[in-house]
Amino acid sequence: MITVTIKEAAELKGCSERYLRKQALNGQIKTSTETTKNGRKRYMIPLSELTEAEQLRYYKKHDIELPKELRKPKAKTTAARSTDIESYSADQREEITLWSNILNEWNDYCIGKPSKTQATKDFAVAAALKYPDIQISVNVLYRKKRALKEHGVCGLIDLRGGHNKGSSVIDEITWQAFLYFYLDENQPPVTKCLEHLEIWLNDNHPELLPFPSPSTFYRHIDSDIKESLKVLGREGEKAFTDRCTPYIRREYKGMESNEWWIGDTHTLDIISDNGKILHRLHIVAFLDARSGIFVGWHITDQPSSYATLVALRKAILKYGIPQNIYVDNGREFLTKDVGGLGHRQKKSTKDEFKAPPVIERLGINMTNALVRNAKAKIIERRFRDIKDGLSRLFDTFTGGNIIERPEKLKFVLKGGQGTIPDDNEIIHIVNELIENYFNYEEYNGAVIEDRGKTKLQIYEDNLKVRRVAAEEDLNLMLMRSSRKYKVGRRGVHMMVAGERIDYWNNEFVDNYINKEVYYRYDPDNLSSIRVYDLEDRYLMTVPTDNEAVLEYGASQDEIKAAMGRTRSHSKEVKQKLKEIKNLYGTKTAVEMALEKAHQNKENIQISKSNPVIEIQRADEKLDKAAGSENEHSLRNAVSDNDKSLVSIERMIKNRESKINR
Repeated sequence: MITVTIKEAAELKGCSERYLRKQALNGQIKTSTETTKNGRKRYMIPLSELTEAEQLRYYKKHDIELPKELRKPKAKTTAARSTDIESYSADQREEITLWSNILNEWNDYCIGKPSKTQATKDFAVAAALKYPDIQISVNVLYRKKRALKEHGVCGLIDLRGGHNKGSSVIDEITWQAFLYFYLDENQPPVTKCLEHLEIWLNDNHPELLPFPSPSTFYRHIDSDIKESLKVLGREGEKAFTDRCTPYIRREYKGMESNEWWIGDTHTLDIISDNGKILHRLHIVAFLDARSGIFVGWHITDQPSSYATLVALRKAILKYGIPQNIYVDNGREFLTKDVGGLGHRQKKSTKDEFKAPPVIERLGINMTNALVRNAKAKIIERRFRDIKDGLSRLFDTFTGGNIIERPEKLKFVLKGGQGTIPDDNEIIHIVNELIENYFNYEEYNGAVIEDRGKTKLQIYEDNLKVRRVAAEEDLNLMLMRSSRKYKVGRRGVHMMVAGERIDYWNNEFVDNYINKEVYYRYDPDNLSSIRVYDLEDRYLMTVPTDNEAVLEYGASQDEIKAAMGRTRSHSKEVKQKLKEIKNLYGTKTAVEMALEKAHQNKENIQISKSNPVIEIQRADEKLDKAAGSENEHSLRNAVSDNDKSLVSIERMIKNRESKINR
């Protein structure tokens, strides 16, 4: 029996000596002991305890003839041959057709020849010249003929070299451990994954070392890891959802124009100058889903709910009111007075008063896209057209990311080659191209029969109903709404850019002070507001009034005007009170009370009763030393016989005589 030392076994296995020694001590591997020349004992491992590959490695290292049990003849294997011709690739089916034609030509060539053997040789030479891309010889012809007889036409396919297709030289444990490191959103390179794999195997499965070469792993990454698993593991759930999961296909054929508008905001890939700084403008736009035309848009340096309303107003004035709009979850759409808060609504404020938002007042149904759903809004594809067809025309094109950024941009911004457009130029060009270029492009949407027409023509062809509103009504419907306010002594107010604007007049304060209201306003005209109660009933229009707001150091005329403005309310109230007083004549309230008393005296008679009169004495104890005289006086205050009252005049005279002493 051949035995090897711990050291040699570790070299054959590709693991550490410490690992094997630990296994030997724990009895996990059979060992024997022997004594060295120095009298020390050492562990010896039978060669049979090693794997077949490790044993072959030992015999090859020591140049020893393999034992019979290890000398296994390699069986000639071929891939399993299917009889279903549809299970083969197009190239393999072409190979069947080619060899079928060659065998038929061979059979026809040999007919009538005196020697079939010589005829076969001659045909093989001629066929090799006719088909230079394939190998043809007499032996090949006979082999193909025999394969056709045994397996039918499927036998004409050459399956050599495909017997091990789908098999792997990578151990399953090794492969799964590699996938653990490889399928990570940090996207580590394969070389680093293999470094981590080697450390892990050395600690847990040293018998699986060494593993195959990196090229083997690269090959299996391409062939064995499904694309969906690779995207989910290395790029994340959003990329997986956007690129690999099934999606609901939207049907546009039965859709009408103005049935669905899609809104979104896009940052133009152009650097422009506003006179102070270099920046990038934004476009808020609405797209008709059926035709693909831009119905309304607004270019701004700051996306906001106001910019959204401006774009929507432009679209409605020109194309009518849509039935539905489909937008994302941005603040420019999910604002309480534009489209409502949607999923942004907090539970703590769910029951609070909310004025009807603009979208609801217009009679439009608003739908919000799922969060991080890239394929939901087709308008983003149209923004790609703006990027390619418009933004790339300018010298200050920035690209969507650092990779797309042109190298010349830094020289343009430094004042070298190229020019930097200003905001007005950008706005003019964008408006002109969207209106008269992009909306007139050829339709390339999902409805195949509509292709060849312009997008604007598709819009007109599918416009069945157009809901319109007069400009005055539209102005009312597009007004912004405030929160709930309690009317105070100065009415209600609005904060604009950190400044307070008060809205009040005498009538408003008189009628609604301490009552709860809300108001609607036009952001382009803040000179007045429309006030509503909490049941959405219109109350009145209130103008702004900042005359009664003064800074310290104001002039005498300004103070006089402000005082006059505040006193006017007092005068009006006093006048109303005076008018009310005059309704009752000229008598005062005192005179009215005395008149009532006189009437009572003359007209009302009260019958008198005879009650028992009781005198209530103070329950008080007098001091014996100081109060003897007072006690005597109190005793004489009432007669002992009839208990009648003492004369008041007598008591006064007694008191005066004491004072005069």
